[in-house]
Amino acid sequence: MISSIKGTVERIGRDYIDVDVRGIGYRVFTSLSTLERIGKRGEDVSLYTYLLVREDALSLFGFLTAEELDIFEKLITVSGVGPKVALGVLSAMTPSAFCSAVVSGDVEHLRRIPGIGPKTAQRIVLELKDKVFLVPEEEYAYDSVSENKREAAEALVALGFNAFQVKKALSDIDMDGDTAQLIKMGLKRLKS
Repeated sequence: MISSIKGTVERIGRDYIDVDVRGIGYRVFTSLSTLERIGKRGEDVSLYTYLLVREDALSLFGFLTAEELDIFEKLITVSGVGPKVALGVLSAMTPSAFCSAVVSGDVEHLRRIPGIGPKTAQRIVLELKDKVFLVPEEEYAYDSVSENKREAAEALVALGFNAFQVKKALSDIDMDGDTAQLIKMGLKRLKS
């Protein structure tokens, strides 16, 4: 079992990174949220990993946080949820938002994620409700921002935007207007 990997980023793909570990290259599939935070080619990276062994392939999945890895491992135990769908969930939601949706039974929020239909969303809630716990929003918490920015961020995530992209878009906005103005400005940045 490969539980973690530490090396240099050699290549960044659409849903993977190639990590050079002392001359050996590992292709590590990952979520959009991890891809956005790993840095650039040539920089060091350390990932928590999950090695998926199948009859015809070995696939390595990696995440910057242990929380993301934990959610990934739980998701792939759900019938009908494979690793690609699990990565899609982690690309669309933070671990905290996912746990909150599951604990509260918010099937509609899960259905907005590409690759998850109504039955799969219900299955995720039913099978994981007792296995996930509410976790704090690691470094992407909105503790240091105003209530209006927090509400705008929650609204944009509810519209289906990636939580990490929302945080980046709103952090670029210097003014702290009312929630409606912030949502409009955030939408403009997210769509550009």
